[in-house]
Amino acid sequence: MNSRLEATTALAALAAVLVAAPAAALDGRLDLSVQSAYVWRGMVVNDKPVLQPSVTASEGGLSGSVWANVNLTADNGYKGEASEIDYWLAYSFAGSDVDWTFTYYAYTFPHTASVSTEEVWANVTFKHAPFSPSLSAIRDVDAVQGWYILLTGTQNLGVLRTRASDGLVLYLNVGRGNKEYCRGYLPESENESVTDYGARLEWPIRVGPGTLKLQVQYASFTDPDLHSPGFEGERVNWIGGVVYSIPF
Repeated sequence: MNSRLEATTALAALAAVLVAAPAAALDGRLDLSVQSAYVWRGMVVNDKPVLQPSVTASEGGLSGSVWANVNLTADNGYKGEASEIDYWLAYSFAGSDVDWTFTYYAYTFPHTASVSTEEVWANVTFKHAPFSPSLSAIRDVDAVQGWYILLTGTQNLGVLRTRASDGLVLYLNVGRGNKEYCRGYLPESENESVTDYGARLEWPIRVGPGTLKLQVQYASFTDPDLHSPGFEGERVNWIGGVVYSIPF
């Protein structure tokens, strides 16, 4: 499926959600994020500052989002243009102890030579366990045809609480891709699999109509010899960022 058709399909489905949902029942959020680098699943996409805006809408168990990456420097080309636009649609339902979510993702890369692709996710979140662990089985059904298993968790640390903030939040993640995933994203590697991990500290502060989130994160591969294509011999492990989220 080409990027234009992917985008049209995803946007049409998202528009259907917006049109069909009563205004009072619809929840939405605009996120404006500036990050010192763009690192995805341990892979360096851009080692210079980026803008990453997104719009998310939900009604009941159905939700959808449009997300973009805009390079803020010309070091990696396409300054001021969207080098990536992603779309996702999800359906969630809650159980007594776990929540389930099924998601379709479309990844598109305008103005670049990268190949668009699609993923489907099946996710379960354990609500009453420490760190609220969430396990996702992710299948690339287009360009890569590989599997990626992702485990995440989040916990409010109970520090830096103020009138405007509920405190510092810790996010943890570890993911593992199989041979096909490794060949698709790290073609120079001879590994049969790839494992990445990361941690993010976030301090959300209520400012005006929205929430300002100050972030610092660390991301890496467990294999020290792995390098992202185009960034051989260098790593970007630490990323700082700020996000302003506005509900509507």
